Amino acid sequence: MKHILTLLAAISLLAGIAPAAEPLNTVCPISGKPANPAISSTYTKTVALCCNKCKAQFTATPKAYLNNIVGAVSGQCPLSKKKADPSITVNYTRQVAFADAASKAAFDAAPDKHIKEVRQ
Repeated sequence: MKHILTLLAAISLLAGIAPAAEPLNTVCPISGKPANPAISSTYTKTVALCCNKCKAQFTATPKAYLNNIVGAVSGQCPLSKKKADPSITVNYTRQVAFADAASKAAFDAAPDKHIKEVRQ
């Protein structure tokens, strides 16, 4: 069992799915109140990029590209704006904190709609 967990952890790291250590935000994207890190949700989006150069750039600082991800046109690389190659992808995964359980539920119902409201 220990070997299986170790293998799964290694695969997750190689796939770019490392768990976020801290929430992306300090303000609740729903209520605008201070976020409580104990009430959080994981936001994950698969992002297609045009080339390995953009993938490396994105992987180095994914948080910097949140607005690009949200505003990206389907099939378009969020960095270069060129046509995305569906075989070159990364998973953007971040913890988002909320002020209360109702705000978390609203976010979980439509994460792509509300991620635009995430503020540092």
